[in-house]
Amino acid sequence: MAAKKMTIKTRIKPFVMPVVVVILVIGVAVGLYLITPKATPALPSTDVRLTDTPDYNTCSITTTKDIKNTFYSEAVTGISPGLRAGVKAPNDTIADSCRFGLTTAKSLNNSLSVQVYPYTAIVNGDDKETVDPSWSEVAASNPKAYFGKDIEGEAIIYKLRVIPGGKNVMFELRQPMNSVAIDEPSALDFLVGIATKADLSVIEPTTDQ
Repeated sequence: MAAKKMTIKTRIKPFVMPVVVVILVIGVAVGLYLITPKATPALPSTDVRLTDTPDYNTCSITTTKDIKNTFYSEAVTGISPGLRAGVKAPNDTIADSCRFGLTTAKSLNNSLSVQVYPYTAIVNGDDKETVDPSWSEVAASNPKAYFGKDIEGEAIIYKLRVIPGGKNVMFELRQPMNSVAIDEPSALDFLVGIATKADLSVIEPTTDQ
């Protein structure tokens, strides 16, 4: 009887140990997934339906690689792929937008967006493209570019507006005000670096409204 019991134990032990190891590995993997920071795009409140949005190939203007390789990008710890959206533009037209979710050491809720929308200087006698004192011209920029800042709810938004011909191209960095990882001077360099690498030649009014 004693020999028989020993035989049963030696058969079970090699089977149980791999199962325990597999369970532990799965548990560690799930735990790492739950605690790993994930980029979550910070969404503005001005979204419009894509069916009402002209397609200017905005998501082809820049890449995650270009974003990661620009000035002060070391503050960015993660980038999610760009997602297309429609938003209301500052001049009351509809902008074709591409949003990249960003993570930093201070926050998961950041985004970089690129927006393309028509340049419409005069609408019903009103100049919709006037640059007010909150904007400053970027020295020696070509095409001409302007830098500005907005506060929207709990978010701070740094903006670089480039005007290559008949379109506005807006680069926006959005961060929570209480968790800013890229300050204003750094944000200017960050956005200028991205705009410099941007391929503006891809802009096409393929479904203009």
